[in-house]
Amino acid sequence: MTDGGRGRHDPVYDSGVRWVRVSKGLYLVGIGTFLLLTTQGLLPPGFWTEAAAYWPVLLVALGIRLVFERSPMPALVLLGPILVLGTLMYVAKRGPARAEGEGEWVPIRAERSATLAGWTFEGRLALASLDVTSRRLPRGLLAVGRAIDAGRHSVRVAEDAASGRVRVTNSLSDRTFLIVPGVRRARGELGVTTALPVALDLDLALTTARLDLPMSPVTRLSFDGAFNELTLRLGEPADDVRLDLEGAFNQVVLEVPATTQVRVRREGFMNIVDQRREVQGARGADGGPGYRLRLEGAFNRVVIRSG
Repeated sequence: MTDGGRGRHDPVYDSGVRWVRVSKGLYLVGIGTFLLLTTQGLLPPGFWTEAAAYWPVLLVALGIRLVFERSPMPALVLLGPILVLGTLMYVAKRGPARAEGEGEWVPIRAERSATLAGWTFEGRLALASLDVTSRRLPRGLLAVGRAIDAGRHSVRVAEDAASGRVRVTNSLSDRTFLIVPGVRRARGELGVTTALPVALDLDLALTTARLDLPMSPVTRLSFDGAFNELTLRLGEPADDVRLDLEGAFNQVVLEVPATTQVRVRREGFMNIVDQRREVQGARGADGGPGYRLRLEGAFNRVVIRSG
């Protein structure tokens, strides 16, 4: 083949095969397959979180393409997608890593102002695990718990006592949400007070989070992110509560009492809501207070069940 009519031989198209295009096709087929498995809940818990720890493999794949794309052996560019997809297959077959238990636990806490009437729990996490449970705490505390010491990637608490905002994050910067994958996965466990109403503001990526809050009066949930696994257990609300879920490729389990209604408004593309429950009792029959779930984004799956 010639280049611009100048007669220069282009090895990329040797034997009439466009190897770079074949390479791109393999990426699309492979990644698309793993994303499909994600939407069906067939991959191990935290799959994308574990896979992200192997991000240098992408640099190796890019280097392979740069080396062989114009070489006498252009077919070797196929080693790139084979390496990347092989790594994803390895992570899927291996299951969750046990690196979380390798670090030491360090205490974390957020104090409470005496005049506070309500507060906001903010989550800004990536490549992390977080367990939050509502329980009775001393009057001067909003949250108390522990986190795995993962260096700069550790889960930590930043609080603004005056406004009642508590941020749980593992970002490298307090001003921007910046995460660089590390060897050890960030993990935190928190108990939050049941004495005050709380609004939840979560911005997550590649994170597994479990919020067990049946005894805490939740006033609002705002959730955004991608490739997350969120389990949310809530109690009976005194008034209607908005639950706004956005993002892509998220797996969400919402567990509420059998007598509590969940009204769903679904928007976006290929969002699935699976209601594995029947509303029972007077609260469901008379249209009493409940949760108003708004689902936006793409390829999200929400399971609603009674607990």
